[in-house]
Amino acid sequence: MKSTLIMAVLMAFAFVGCQPKVQELNVKNEKVTANSENWDITVNRSMFSSADANVNKSCEVLNKKIEKFVNDLQDSLKSNANEFFQSWQESGEERPVWIYELQVGDSVFMANDQYVSVRLIVYTFTGGAHGITNFYTFNYDVQNQKFLTNQEILNYTNETQINTQLKANFKNPEGCFTTDPTLKDVTAVNFNKTSVCFTYGQYVLGAYACGVAEVAVPRTALKNDLLIK
Repeated sequence: MKSTLIMAVLMAFAFVGCQPKVQELNVKNEKVTANSENWDITVNRSMFSSADANVNKSCEVLNKKIEKFVNDLQDSLKSNANEFFQSWQESGEERPVWIYELQVGDSVFMANDQYVSVRLIVYTFTGGAHGITNFYTFNYDVQNQKFLTNQEILNYTNETQINTQLKANFKNPEGCFTTDPTLKDVTAVNFNKTSVCFTYGQYVLGAYACGVAEVAVPRTALKNDLLIK
């Protein structure tokens, strides 16, 4: 009996030893600022790399994708701002005292040689009472150089059960939010080793003053509805 127990323990250790070890990626912050009389831009974003050549090659695919996305945001804002203020100049009316603004930041939820999950936070001001904050996610399968959709992360066919977990883990202590979070209305989905983060942008679950809502659902609560491991 004792020898059988010892053998089982040794086999368990051997099995663990055969599992591939997850390697964390190097994450470096890159800051870019630019401004003119019409616009002001600040970008703080993460760049991913690895000492492993194959993994680093995959990181370059991710970096270029995010870089292009951010550059497109900048080009669009610059073009719109220049066109807007040019029209004011041509009209002969007094120029507004404000200018267009773009601020880009990010939150890295996971960054290893299996998955990267990053959320871009994009604030834009183009006049009016206040600016708007939007969220964009890049969930990336490093080994397969594949960008994952929400449907490849979560089992949408079991939406009702996921909605139950969203409601159970939703914290709304001041009662400002008037709508329960659902999978259908989610703005961004990210994940780390222990949980899945569901982000709901301004106006989605309540008034603008309520701000942004985040719901962290433990991986264990999602069970088989979480498709990534």
